[in-house]
Order: sequence, then C-alpha cells, then structure tokens
Amino acid sequence: MGRDTEIYMFHKETASLKLYNVLKSGKLYKRSFKDFIDDRKSEFGNSYQVNYSNIVSTVKEDINNITACELFEITYYLDEELTYGKYEDQKNDLRLQTPNSSDVYKRYGIISLYRVHTSTVCYSYMFQYGNYTAYYPIEEVKFNKDDEGMNISVEDFLRFNDYMILIMKHILNSGIEDNFNPDEYENSIIDQTEAKYRDNTTIFDIIEKEFNYLKSCFEKPDERSNAPYKNTIYFASLFLTRSIEMKLNINPSKNKRIVIVDSC
Repeated sequence: MGRDTEIYMFHKETASLKLYNVLKSGKLYKRSFKDFIDDRKSEFGNSYQVNYSNIVSTVKEDINNITACELFEITYYLDEELTYGKYEDQKNDLRLQTPNSSDVYKRYGIISLYRVHTSTVCYSYMFQYGNYTAYYPIEEVKFNKDDEGMNISVEDFLRFNDYMILIMKHILNSGIEDNFNPDEYENSIIDQTEAKYRDNTTIFDIIEKEFNYLKSCFEKPDERSNAPYKNTIYFASLFLTRSIEMKLNINPSKNKRIVIVDSC
C-alpha cells in the first residue's frame, strides 16, 4: 500500500448538521456509517479501535476535535458510498461524471486543502513537516500513539506552512531546479512571508542547513533512499504553489484546527 497524505480544515456548523445527519441516519447509499464501522471492525479485529459513537458525538459537538484516524474513516465511508458508489452505479444510465471527492466532502463540512499525490511526494512533504517540528515542536492530537496523522492548531500549521513557502522559494532561487515563474500576486505573498520573518535569523539558519542537506542528496548518485529528498527539490514549485494557496484559503478567525491524514 502506498502513502497518502491529505490536509483538511472544517466548517463546524455544516458538519454538525449535514454530516451528523448522514452518519447518524440509515443508509447513505448501500450501507449506514454504523454498518461500515462494524464491517471494518470485523475485518481488522481487536486492532481496530475506532468507535462509531465517539465519531458521531465529535461531529455533532465540534468536528475540529476529530482525530486523523477518525476522519480517515469518515472520508473512506463517503468515498465508498458516494464517490465510488452511487455515482459509479448511476453514471452509465444517466451519463453522470463521477464527482470529485473534495466536492463531496465539502458538502458535509470537510474542506480538503491539499491532497498530496504519490507516495514519494508524500514522504517529501511529511519529511519537511518532521524537520520543522524537530526545531519547533507542535502539540499534536492523535487517535493513539500509532496514528500517523495529527490534529494541530491552525496557528501551528500556518507557521509550518510559512516555513514551506520560505524553504521552497530558497530552493528555487538557488537555480538547482528552475521551473517556477510566480505571478505578481504569488510574489507578493512570498514577499509578505519573507518580511514577516525578516528578523528571525533562526528559521533562515534552519532553512539554509536543510537546503544544503537536500542539495547534497540531490547531487549524489541515484540512490533509492534519497528519493524523498530529491523529490523535495523536483517538486519545490508545486509545494510552493500549494502552500501559497493554503495560506490564502485558511482564515484563522474561522478555521481553528487542521487535520493531516497521513496513511501508509
């Protein structure tokens, strides 16, 4: 199984009403959420610790408190029932286009900020998260110690996201990979971010150290173990673009928590 990483924020009121009603009621299409959880429990046995009642209660009260593991089960259920279920069955007759998963989630108050594609790119992105948190620890809410994902405050995520903007811009400015031509608006966001941290020499020292490490990996012979680090450079323009988009889409006064679902 490959690695999948997706970053979410929430619309609390929509989830409390629409998503709660879906999870609490009967079948969405072929089976109810409770049946889905029961089936998953039967499949994985005692190692499967997700609790139906806890999820439903959290969604009703405040979905911002959901764990990554629990959110994975919700999105998996919505995909099974709608994205790959109802619409797949109907599209031959009705010529329907299978909906985008993100559009389905948003209908229920789950907003996908960034879906990181392919395992190697996921490793590259999360390697940078690990590097950042080694210097700037983040309080993470997890389902259990084995949960690969995390629920973090929006302020912590935005600081990490700023780090991503700064280090990816540094990579691109170095000329090691020259495939990004930001437009005027993107440049203004980059300039604002650089100005925000202008007096923070520590973060720029961290970025320089990390860049030198990535560069050394990039210049080594093609070793499989170096793939996540090399891909950080290959995908620097994509990471920068997505980080700018997330910075613009997140409103700290409305969006309180960010959940990173990171499944291996």
